[in-house]
Amino acid sequence: MISFKSLENRLDHNFTRTQGGTDDAAIEAADSGNIEDFRAFSDAAQKMATATSVMSEGLRAEHGITKSIIDGIQ
Repeated sequence: MISFKSLENRLDHNFTRTQGGTDDAAIEAADSGNIEDFRAFSDAAQKMATATSVMSEGLRAEHGITKSIIDGIQ
């Protein structure tokens, strides 16, 4: 079974990689003005939105677990 810390590390790595890909696609689209580069940027932006949403849900889950532990101690 995958640990929460391992999952968090994988999500962080995926987010960082996606962010770099979005940045590269934006620069390429701005420099060339080619429609294919703009499509690549659009795809990268959609992947970035998904990665951001997943990271937010991961943080929400971590907060919920931490809150449950603290409530259980009290």
